[in-house]
Amino acid sequence: MKTSFVIAYCLVTILIFSVPLYGQEIQAGVDFQVGLPQGEFKDQMDRGGIGVGFMGGYRFKGSPLMLGLDIGFMNFGSEKRTEPLSSTIPDLRVEVVNEYNLFHGDILLRFIPPNPETVIRPFVDGLFGLNYFFTQTTLRERGSDEAVLRDTNFEDTSLSYGFGGGMQVRLYRRGERKQEEEEISVRTVYLNLMGRYMYGREAEYLQEGSIRRENGEVFFDVNRSNTNLFYIKLGVVFNF
Repeated sequence: MKTSFVIAYCLVTILIFSVPLYGQEIQAGVDFQVGLPQGEFKDQMDRGGIGVGFMGGYRFKGSPLMLGLDIGFMNFGSEKRTEPLSSTIPDLRVEVVNEYNLFHGDILLRFIPPNPETVIRPFVDGLFGLNYFFTQTTLRERGSDEAVLRDTNFEDTSLSYGFGGGMQVRLYRRGERKQEEEEISVRTVYLNLMGRYMYGREAEYLQEGSIRRENGEVFFDVNRSNTNLFYIKLGVVFNF
């Protein structure tokens, strides 16, 4: 499944960036996102996630259809404790941090008005991709954010698909000027507001409190459920 998804990503990336530059519209954006668990996922996960997302897309000339990629990272909490480095060196203490994360990547199909110069551009999205849940444990010096050691000690993936919509509100428009046909520059900048509902297939994952330590051994209390999420996103989009 991972191999086929990587191949699909490569094909879409080639399509986006190999089209002729003249007369095209390319979008690139970054956003702050909040993910709210839904359904079974909400019953298991007692908190939402926060993170960042990135998108890139190409709108076909004269068409409302945009094809692109949407990726993001989200954190669902962390735990920090101080431990001795080893039983033989109890006076050397370090910080141990457990982080519960999600990476999501999706192929994006967006319907948006073909005029990139309008003040407000509503849009509708359809998406298909995957969720990658992973828990990382990091060892670092006390009082420092620099990692000494890091390990991914639990991970799982699941397919996801969904839909969403929102609007882009123009913040900046470049004035008219002569330019070479092949030149790429920012034409407009938009504030991007959107909501998105993603249906996630069943996956296993950890959350705060899932890692137990007893008599020198580590035990995982694994959660398993569908992983539906409702996203709220606020960001900036650049049109080229």
